[in-house]
Amino acid sequence: MTNILDHLRQEVLLCDGAMGSRLQQADLDIEIDYWGQENCSEILNLSRPDIVSEIQQGFVAAGSDILLTNTFGGSTITLAEFDLADRTHEINKRAAELAREALGEFSRDGIQRYVLGDIGPGTKLPSLGQVEYDALEAALAAQTAGLLAGGVDGIMIETVQDILQLKAAVNGARMAMAEAGREVPILTQVTVETTGTLLVGTDIAGAATVIHALGVEAMGLNCATGPREMAEHVRWLSEQWPGVISIQPNAGLPELVDGQPSYPLSAEELADWCKRFVVEDGVNLIGGCCGTVTKHIKALNDMLEGLAKDANGSRRPKPKSRQSEWVPGIASLYGQIPYRQENAYLSIGERCNANGSRKFRELQEAEDWDGCIAIGREQAKEGSHALDICTAFVGRDEMADMSAMVGRMRGAVHAPLVIDSTEFPVLEGA
Repeated sequence: MTNILDHLRQEVLLCDGAMGSRLQQADLDIEIDYWGQENCSEILNLSRPDIVSEIQQGFVAAGSDILLTNTFGGSTITLAEFDLADRTHEINKRAAELAREALGEFSRDGIQRYVLGDIGPGTKLPSLGQVEYDALEAALAAQTAGLLAGGVDGIMIETVQDILQLKAAVNGARMAMAEAGREVPILTQVTVETTGTLLVGTDIAGAATVIHALGVEAMGLNCATGPREMAEHVRWLSEQWPGVISIQPNAGLPELVDGQPSYPLSAEELADWCKRFVVEDGVNLIGGCCGTVTKHIKALNDMLEGLAKDANGSRRPKPKSRQSEWVPGIASLYGQIPYRQENAYLSIGERCNANGSRKFRELQEAEDWDGCIAIGREQAKEGSHALDICTAFVGRDEMADMSAMVGRMRGAVHAPLVIDSTEFPVLEGA
């Protein structure tokens, strides 16, 4: 089996479209097909595997080289909302098996195809205080374990809205791989809203810095907008991201028609935009997100085949060679600060250190977190590029104080935090 990342460096591959959009077109009964769990698409892996297989086979017939499993909401935490937490492994394993079986129906044509285990953002984000990091990491490790047992070729962490959720997904996936004794590639896709940032406020450079630091080689964009609104961020990735790039836009910006979401972009319009991303920006993987159905995937396939025929006569074109210039830096929740500054040094504020600032230590001891944050804000205002955070001193619970401090500081101070602790590995270099 060829490593999917190696293949993507050689040929531009086509992922599938929106499982949810296709399910909305199906005549399904909430009580019978969804077992009374409305909006839980993952239950269909058990209740109606025939429908899931039919949709996936349709995408392959239209030209997809890659199938995502029907597990967008398949983490233990999300499934718990439907009283299905104890079936996490079963649901994810079966979803992977269904996708693998769908590819098996086309194995005679000799085309190399892949299954990626799909991990969505869930319904609770750690940076918003809705879920603890450790609990989220464990839930995503459990989801990955099921996907690995079902035979996926890689993990796709998609629709990322919070970079801390992304870290939990990557670390959880690696924990599951270590437990299973089987390592597969990890790909990531962030969701940039029309505001120009992720939901929690992170810009594309900040997200890329975290993904690069995690050692993930593939980054892309999906969901939220159509390809037109993604163009600026795709160009940024083309110029600066050193790895594989993937793009899966919606079929345009969603519109509300008769109380239902509608996506205005035709299959041909989507293909025209993605052709630009391939030809001009050197994208390695294209596909569709919300609103994209079989006809959109067929149009994308026809476009890729046309490019390949014009260039080398094969089925898929080679990715355009890019000369990216990665800028090493440190990330906050909101953005990136390059290590190399025009003034020739990186300034790290040291006054949020209990061992170096008496005032900070006294505020910490009194649990005056607002006062501690004020010191951080003052340093950032004075020009510190990053803030050193240390809560270790005799008589205090370092872990508890660091947890209380960092969550508040990250949301209030627009500067990266350097965690000065050997006892707090999760947030080290946050």
